[in-house]
Amino acid sequence: MSRSIKLVLLGDQGVGKTSLRCQFLYHYFSSSYKATIGADFLMYKAKTKDDSFIDLQIWDTAGQERFNAVSRAFYRGADIGIFVYDITNSESFYDLSKWIENFLSNCGSSKPFVMIVGNKIDNETIRQISYRQAVEFASTQVEEGLIRDVKMDVIETSAKNYRDVEKLFARCGELGEIKLKDDDMVMMSFGSVDVAVRKERRGCC
Repeated sequence: MSRSIKLVLLGDQGVGKTSLRCQFLYHYFSSSYKATIGADFLMYKAKTKDDSFIDLQIWDTAGQERFNAVSRAFYRGADIGIFVYDITNSESFYDLSKWIENFLSNCGSSKPFVMIVGNKIDNETIRQISYRQAVEFASTQVEEGLIRDVKMDVIETSAKNYRDVEKLFARCGELGEIKLKDDDMVMMSFGSVDVAVRKERRGCC
């Protein structure tokens, strides 16, 4: 039986969130941009290293809704936030801080994971944000523990050319597996405490 992990794609309008999802799921890219209306999610069954499966709920919403307009229901229960910026648009990179702040305020998860994704590396000649800047941002500006491994969780992609798109979502599957195991450990800990409390109560009555 597979278990479910919720991923949310966040970032400014036009950075390529929908294109990344479409390329991964359908190997399809359209140069005719259409803004996502509202929010929706698609499911993908990812195989884990121990040959079990995780259902990835990949949620997408329109970036033009800006930071404060995205519904709290969109964030709620999210396990992984995928924060996408356009390497040719510095404003979309500097906006990541606000996207992350809103995500953490509304996801309701005690230990979500964060990935930083620089899209459109097919436009290298007009790049405005370097990979080093993204790594520095992840290392110094993102709360400790949210990024599991900077080398693996700060990624550059091209939705247009399918470059490292599969790598991005494969990493989401790995993080999902870690998240489920961490959650299981927490539940086991709570269970042990509950058993100990009940034994103590029986002993003193």
